[in-house]
Amino acid sequence: MTVVTEEEIRSYNYSSVDEVLRKVPGVEVQRSGGLGKTSQIKMRGAGADQVLILVDGLRVASPTLGTADLSELSLDAIERIEVVRGPQSTLYGADAIGGVINIITRKGQGPPQGMLWGEVGTYETFRERASVQGALGRFNYAFSESHYDTRGYIRRFDNDDATQTALAGRIGYDFPWKGDLSLSVRYSKTDLDLPINSTFPLVILDPNQRQQTETYLFNLAYKQPIVDWWRISGRWGQWWNNQGYEQGVAGKTIVTAMPTISQIDTFRREFELVNAFDMGKWSTLTAGFEHRQEHGENRRVTRQTINVFAGFLQEELRFFDRLFLSGGARAEDNDSFGSAITPRAAVAFNVKETGTRLRASWGKGFRAPTINDLFFPGFGNPLLKPERSESYDVGFDQRLFANRVRFGGTYFHNEFTQLIQFILDPATFSFQPENVGRAQSEGIESYLEIDPLDWLLLYANHTYTHAIDRVSHLELRRFPHQRFNAGAQVTPISRLTVFVQGTGVTKQFEGEDQGYNPGWYRVDAGGTLRLADRVGILHKLELTLRMENLTGNRYHEVQGFRAAGFSGLLGLRAFFQ
Repeated sequence: MTVVTEEEIRSYNYSSVDEVLRKVPGVEVQRSGGLGKTSQIKMRGAGADQVLILVDGLRVASPTLGTADLSELSLDAIERIEVVRGPQSTLYGADAIGGVINIITRKGQGPPQGMLWGEVGTYETFRERASVQGALGRFNYAFSESHYDTRGYIRRFDNDDATQTALAGRIGYDFPWKGDLSLSVRYSKTDLDLPINSTFPLVILDPNQRQQTETYLFNLAYKQPIVDWWRISGRWGQWWNNQGYEQGVAGKTIVTAMPTISQIDTFRREFELVNAFDMGKWSTLTAGFEHRQEHGENRRVTRQTINVFAGFLQEELRFFDRLFLSGGARAEDNDSFGSAITPRAAVAFNVKETGTRLRASWGKGFRAPTINDLFFPGFGNPLLKPERSESYDVGFDQRLFANRVRFGGTYFHNEFTQLIQFILDPATFSFQPENVGRAQSEGIESYLEIDPLDWLLLYANHTYTHAIDRVSHLELRRFPHQRFNAGAQVTPISRLTVFVQGTGVTKQFEGEDQGYNPGWYRVDAGGTLRLADRVGILHKLELTLRMENLTGNRYHEVQGFRAAGFSGLLGLRAFFQ
């Protein structure tokens, strides 16, 4: 597991969730253009629809598409982001084949404090953020707001803008009997210009294609220790996503002869109850139940609802604070395709004397067919079964010199079966999804972090992935063989922190007709300068800078969608307390 903290997000002046995740080993982020455009994530040869993204445990992927768009998630009120690689279907159910990303919101604490942050940058980009948090007795609160506007880099016509307004908040109460009640709420509205109509065989631009998306959720959670050896937690939440699309008629660049307007509304409702039983310091048994309802509606086309019931057990054993064993299984019943059982087992061994940790895991996973896969008029197939996977990994972590040197590596292997692919039906001359695909991926993740001095941090990581379609024997689309990350953070004086980050990937297969998307690299840099210390309620005032793609490279993370050239954001950030 990799954890990215709020402090780390702030020290690198990240502007979006996808930029935060780029430096995590084993994670592949691909954005279709500039700021605000569709951004998806892959892990270990598993596609975007096989990686589960959560906010405080609540799923945020589209029930109709099966994928989550990172551009819809703002950085508001985030305490940390946890990234768990490998199959996690035992605890999380469907779609956790490649791994799980859980965005955890901030809990207010201490005296009232706030932040104001304004930034201005290239491509006529403006960003404003504000937050307040604290605690009053047993009551705690944290609220955040952000907004950005950008014109984009395609200047041939004015149709590359992006605007987002986001709100997030969490309120809670700590009861005297050690109960913890919290309610988290998030909302975002994104307006996008979509300048690219199609990408193959030629990139065709579009001057009036637009999309509007509203996403909001709430999550009510309660945690309570019943006795010393029994803890219980419950969660009830709901997520909505409403997306409108429109394309007018304006010139020769339009492919369609008539205007196109669509509206897709989706929601998800979840309830989860988890019990944890501790048997001394050496054993924890976890038992849980979940109900999930997913609904998708494409106006004037289709409307469907899916219900899922699941139960799981997991046992964790700890011996002498050295040997750790865990195993469990989950049974999930979907009223559209049936049931699935996913087991998982893991072992870890700590050698305290040398700072060494050895670990291995094995598990099965599955991806449920989406509402579109099952029911979309004209090509849905209600007989689809879930995609299946079986995976294992083996790795180690090493700590040296009082934890100033940290490094490790993991070998992973995944087998995918019953993959859903679209097959031409000769009777109807239409494409229909079928469970006919098989694939395999394997690779190595490695990382190195060094703190040679108190004011210097160096890091590097590398991911090698070999992903093959076992039917066609071609490479899987958009999985580069090599991904590199490296960076340094320097604090030469207490008032100043500067950083440099580099990312590079090798070429990636797009398809038999499209060939390969060339490899690329990107260098980012920036820093934070503290201009003033406490003055009245002003706690500190900082000057912030983040520059991306310093060398102005022309490249495509997704073929046909050119990434932005050099961009930068200069800001002023004030903290109040």
